[in-house]
Amino acid sequence: MTRRSAAAWLTGAAIIAAAVCVVMLGPIERREGFHDYADQRRWFGIPHAGDVLSNLALIGVALRWLPHVPGLALAVASIGVGSAIYHWAPSDTTLALDWAPIGVTLMLVLAAVVHDRVGARAGRVVHGFGPLAAVLAVGYWVLTGGTTDGGNMAPYVALQLLGVALPPLLALVAPGRIAARYLLAAVVCFVTARVLGAHDAELLELIAISGHSLKHVAAAAAAACVLRACRA
Repeated sequence: MTRRSAAAWLTGAAIIAAAVCVVMLGPIERREGFHDYADQRRWFGIPHAGDVLSNLALIGVALRWLPHVPGLALAVASIGVGSAIYHWAPSDTTLALDWAPIGVTLMLVLAAVVHDRVGARAGRVVHGFGPLAAVLAVGYWVLTGGTTDGGNMAPYVALQLLGVALPPLLALVAPGRIAARYLLAAVVCFVTARVLGAHDAELLELIAISGHSLKHVAAAAAAACVLRACRA
């Protein structure tokens, strides 16, 4: 088996495993308190100012890489815009505007790596169906109840994990132009973002910057690593 064949098998197995997990693990829910973040400060008329303005880091990264990888850079910018809208007025509807660009961007990155490591045809398939699956996963969460009535976000969680974990694995398995080291660095930044977000209130009290605001900065660093990797 060639390394590209191994990458193809890994891609198929990971997608099947993600689908099985959605079915076997059951629903993953978030309740109404999910929208209550620690930073409730208002600056210059901007509500939840730290969480809103920290999205400028994502937009700044997108602008930096826009001439080199315009499609992905615009997707990253849409994450920053969607997140800023959500934190300005948190609700299930605006959260969908936050989550959907994240899922779509992850699928675009996965498509690029599949194209590079597996082949053009496989890359086109992921590029065609991945972003659609991301939007449908978010829509499913909304339609099944969102935070108000136990909406199931398991498909979105599985898709996000697939989009984060599979690209660096493929980059390690098979040769290609997209640098594996930058994808691995992006995973480190992503994990850091999750840790910071989990300590939202503690960090706000300790350093006057909320964990969720810092999560956006770490996410911007992850995006910068991915965009640098995909420049090839």
